[in-house]
Amino acid sequence: MKPTRLKFEVWCLFGIWCLRFGVSLAAESLDSPAAELASFQIADGFEVSLFASENNGVVKPIQIRFDARGRLWVIGSTVYPQIEPGETPNDKVLILEDTDGDGRADKTTVFADGLMIPTGLELGDGGAYVGHGTELLFLKDTNGDDRADDRRVLLRGFGTGDNHQNINSFRWGPGGELWFCQGLHTHSSVETPWGLVRLDQAGLWRLRPRLTKLEGFYGSQNEPQNPWGYVFTDWGEPIVIAGNNSSSIYPVPGLVSNHRDEPPALIWKNGNGRKSSGGEIVGTAHFPDAWQGVVILGGYINNAVWALKLSDDGAGFALEDLPPLIKSTSRSFRPVDAKFGPDGALYLCDWYNPIIGHYQASFRHPDRDKTHGRIWRVTAKGRPLTKPPQLADASIPTLLDHLQSSDRWTRQFAKRVLADRPTSEVTSTLKIWTTKSDLSEHALVEALGVYLSHEAPAAELLARLCSAKEPGARAYAASVVGAWATRLPDPLVLLRPLVVDENPRVRLQAVVACTYVAKPEAMAVAAIAADFPTDKFLDYALKQAVFALKPQWLPAFKAGQLNLENKPARLNLLIRADGTVDTLNALRELTTSTPLGDPRHETFFTLLADVGDANDLARLLDTKTFTGAKGHDAAQHARVLEALATSARARNIRPAGDVGGALTALSNNTPPDSLRVAMLHLATQWKVTAFNGAALYAFACTPDNDELRIAGANTLAALWPEEAPKLLGDLSRAGRVQGERVAAAIGFTSFDLPRAASVATDILAEDRDGRSIAQLLPPIFQRQGGAAALAEALAAKAPSRSAAEAAVRLMSASGRRDERLAKLFRDAAGFSRNGQTMTPAEFTTLAADIRTNGDAKHGEEIFRRAELGCIACHAVNGQGGNIGPNLSALGTAQPIDFIIGAILEPQKEIKEGFMSISVTTTDGEEYQGYQIRETKDELVLRDVLQNKEVRLRRGAIREKKQNGSVMPGGLADSLTHAEFRDLVRFLSELGKPTP
Repeated sequence: MKPTRLKFEVWCLFGIWCLRFGVSLAAESLDSPAAELASFQIADGFEVSLFASENNGVVKPIQIRFDARGRLWVIGSTVYPQIEPGETPNDKVLILEDTDGDGRADKTTVFADGLMIPTGLELGDGGAYVGHGTELLFLKDTNGDDRADDRRVLLRGFGTGDNHQNINSFRWGPGGELWFCQGLHTHSSVETPWGLVRLDQAGLWRLRPRLTKLEGFYGSQNEPQNPWGYVFTDWGEPIVIAGNNSSSIYPVPGLVSNHRDEPPALIWKNGNGRKSSGGEIVGTAHFPDAWQGVVILGGYINNAVWALKLSDDGAGFALEDLPPLIKSTSRSFRPVDAKFGPDGALYLCDWYNPIIGHYQASFRHPDRDKTHGRIWRVTAKGRPLTKPPQLADASIPTLLDHLQSSDRWTRQFAKRVLADRPTSEVTSTLKIWTTKSDLSEHALVEALGVYLSHEAPAAELLARLCSAKEPGARAYAASVVGAWATRLPDPLVLLRPLVVDENPRVRLQAVVACTYVAKPEAMAVAAIAADFPTDKFLDYALKQAVFALKPQWLPAFKAGQLNLENKPARLNLLIRADGTVDTLNALRELTTSTPLGDPRHETFFTLLADVGDANDLARLLDTKTFTGAKGHDAAQHARVLEALATSARARNIRPAGDVGGALTALSNNTPPDSLRVAMLHLATQWKVTAFNGAALYAFACTPDNDELRIAGANTLAALWPEEAPKLLGDLSRAGRVQGERVAAAIGFTSFDLPRAASVATDILAEDRDGRSIAQLLPPIFQRQGGAAALAEALAAKAPSRSAAEAAVRLMSASGRRDERLAKLFRDAAGFSRNGQTMTPAEFTTLAADIRTNGDAKHGEEIFRRAELGCIACHAVNGQGGNIGPNLSALGTAQPIDFIIGAILEPQKEIKEGFMSISVTTTDGEEYQGYQIRETKDELVLRDVLQNKEVRLRRGAIREKKQNGSVMPGGLADSLTHAEFRDLVRFLSELGKPTP
């Protein structure tokens, strides 16, 4: 089709549309607001109208902000991307008002002009903060005519390597901090009253205006390469919106002053390279319930307004796509900012341009639009607009009461007005207001933010929120401890309980806060978090803490004065996260200077086994290393060698020198069994034939030491494949002691699963006490296909009842999920579990029965029954297992109907941090458990069946997938109605005060 013909047909279609909607063709063009509006595909239940356009003076708008009076402020630039020779820049800051309430701007005031490419705008402190090239400007109207007559440069020295990467996206944080961004090609060097602050490349800025204290974060070529916007959750957690390749991040892990350049975790799943800017979170009654909490972003590159689900992801967050709010077929629709107004409507800043950026087209390309711009207004059909309160002139007590509003706009602007009021008046009123008994913890968090905006430490309120019930409150309190670290008597006293908090985000905020306490003790406190499971966000924060606090902790560590309470995980964190030679050398010196009797001796050498080089590992094989005044400490030597075996496998490393000779030398002095076991594990790992088949067979026949038998059989299978079938077959025959037969079955698992399953089945059929289950099942399950092979064998020959009962308990307690095998064991044990479901009405009836007739004391007896496995998995008041969540405070956190559902349908809702995974390795091993941490080199998980940490090299992992909860369904099927009722009553009372 010829271009002329195509253009003619487009105009014909547009003419039909105009006739249908009563629009005059003479008055409209393809660049008109009506034509653009017709291109929108709008989500069901919403409608879009024009609030302002070029007819109101809005041309090339870049950012929009409301003030407390409900007026919409706009910055725009006709100069972008580059001023023309001889041109006088005249970009503007506009104030738009809807004076008659019809949803359209009818008054425009030019607050400031004569600007050149302003890229950031925020309102506060009686004026406007404007990002203006190398300068952060403050513009103020001093005579009430809405014209800026006072123009000051607050800070200068910001980089201008690329105009659309200049300081941008100004946004107030929850504590009155002014946040903004800079892009990839920007290099800033800003002089402040606190010294020179540098930030190179893409990074984030935080300004505390009352102190004129500027801090820069991140700053590298890593993501987010072009950050362009912030949103803050209801609990004050920041999310950074990126204008480059969907690289949005949760920035808290890197909010440390001395940041090490490492790529942060990205949080937008399946972003597919989309570029976004601006942003807002839905929190208004005008929008439908299903939209509450949704993140709205301007998808300027894709001519769309994105809607994203924000959800918890361990210590951080995840963003997932929802159907877009708006998509447009117009190439000129460029939504670059989105903000809710006081009426609950969403306002969209539309830059309107067929050409975006300046890499794709010439600066002077004739199609660059310099005359249009739009502000769109999105409303929900059939839902009333919200009626905003009068905030600008409200009293301080009234403003404080608005902090309890369910409307996000009302809360945010009440805080902004409070931030602008005199500090003494605000804080004196706050002190009284926060004593009110009916305040929620969320309202108190908002109040703490007001204190922070006035730089007025409130130690009593801060301590109160550090012990709040809501994890969001505790996390925000931890961040404020960091902000006030130099003004609190002892910030570490507040942070120490928070680094051991049950919630990972609280721990993360506490770790970051520790980096603002310039003491060696701060590292010692932050390192406590390494004792708990971590994820990509906590790992990042811990590494940054090690780097930021290194000037404080390294001298103390070298002097042996850093108190890590002899915890290997904390020491491991320092050495591995720092990763420098000076730290490793300090560890080597400590292994030399620390005497054998010192409790730290074993800790230091265990860590050396994990991070040392080949020469370091050779030291560990030498008995002299573990010999002191009282002779050779074989027990400690064995434990260190076991750690070495685990580490060597994960790192794929072996000692320098003659390893076989070293192991032979160890065995010459008749070492104790524990050392022999460690030696066999190392020989298997390094494929060292220091022991022949006969010697290994002798190990496997050792009387009364199952561990040594199993180690001998495994080494025999691994190193002597020709002799192993015959020797293990001899060990497995009828008449041999059970321990030898168990060792043989385990040895067979590495090369003949059917034979291993056959031997195991014979043992289980004769087992009268179930003792063999704990030994046999883990190694069989550890082999890919092992569970299926065992099920096949058990289908032909059933286990004894005692063995079956033990197997059911083990599989229930570990969460091992293999339905066929589980059914075989349940049938042999005489159990029947099919899983129960309930209707909502049945839930309600049962909950009422539990409240009225439930017997908590009897419920505790049921909870502790061995066959249910509850106490094996869950701790209550310091007793029980650690496989599942701690239930000590369950009754204070969850209602009865939730507890019922969690028992009957454990896969429906899984507690954060308890999603199990399964991992298959390249050599056919299989593990199930909880991920503890994952790095570029390895994955560490806690195998629930073996109840121990397993370290796997990334290169050795074939497949990794999520399994859900390890808690199996049907656990309550064997209970009567009364027993189930009493069990739930017991659980619902946990954590509540005793009457």
